[in-house]
Amino acid sequence: EKEIENHGLANIGECYKCRITVLKKSFNEELYRLYPYGAASACGRLEEGQVFITNNRWDPPEGFCHWAWSDLRPMLHSIHSGHTVPMICCCTDGLRPVTFKLERIE
Repeated sequence: EKEIENHGLANIGECYKCRITVLKKSFNEELYRLYPYGAASACGRLEEGQVFITNNRWDPPEGFCHWAWSDLRPMLHSIHSGHTVPMICCCTDGLRPVTFKLERIE
């Protein structure tokens, strides 16, 4: 029973670093005209090409958008836990989505 209880926990303390690269910022002008809120532009918090490194699966790196961190958290946990294939994902702002590349680094 103890073996079942501990299954998958052998490497729970192991945490890989993650590189987060801002690939693309978008602005959906058509939807903004229908449902305007906030600035009429792409995300103003992050810049394309910006890179963040984190070795902490719980707290965002300095300067990283807290909303995006919350949206990316499941994929970030996977990368920090050892997932080796880079992941392409985006935040959930429907008018100003930002696309990221997440990758494990040693």
